[in-house]
Amino acid sequence: MARITTIDSLNKAWKVAGYQVSAQNLLNERIHLKTTGWSKIKLTEEFRDELCEMLANQIGGHYDTKQTVEKCLKFRNPQHWALDRFFLAKYNKSNATISYCAGQDATWEMRQLRDYLKKEY
Repeated sequence: MARITTIDSLNKAWKVAGYQVSAQNLLNERIHLKTTGWSKIKLTEEFRDELCEMLANQIGGHYDTKQTVEKCLKFRNPQHWALDRFFLAKYNKSNATISYCAGQDATWEMRQLRDYLKKEY
């Protein structure tokens, strides 16, 4: 059985990833590692909370909507195409971040994602 890598920060995810990493990959706890290819990972509880809060803030909406979205990301296993468009990025010596790669209509995309996550929860 392969060793499961524990991820406790975006910087650690960036360090071990050998390929593009999306928020969907992190939430599914499966990413492409430099050493072993596609592998199961484990997110620490604190990091999962931080990631879900970060995503909820970027997805936006009113306070209640953000709370519902955050809870859905934490306690459900949502599968949505827009979560695959939040990518892990790191520039120069700055800390790694998650940023959204918008299509032609980012407003519509975020609204659709919010509606989906509210319905899922």
